[in-house]
Amino acid sequence: MIQFGNRNVKNLVMESLYKVKHLDSKFKSVIVTHDLTRKEREECKELVEEAKLKTQQDPSGDWVYQVRGPPGKMIIQKFRKRRF
Repeated sequence: MIQFGNRNVKNLVMESLYKVKHLDSKFKSVIVTHDLTRKEREECKELVEEAKLKTQQDPSGDWVYQVRGPPGKMIIQKFRKRRF
């Protein structure tokens, strides 16, 4: 566990995590997430389940619902599915 004294530093680290995918294979199994309280984890799980349900129930199939936002202030957002 790493604790930062400044929220801006933490945000910079979290925004740079995509670079981990390009490292050696021994580092690809590293998982970095926000440290959430039990209540925040439960809230996140409930929101994810609700988002999955909304995605499955979308009659057009053009939308996907995802949980976004900082810990403690997460919301469900609607995104158009990408068609390739």
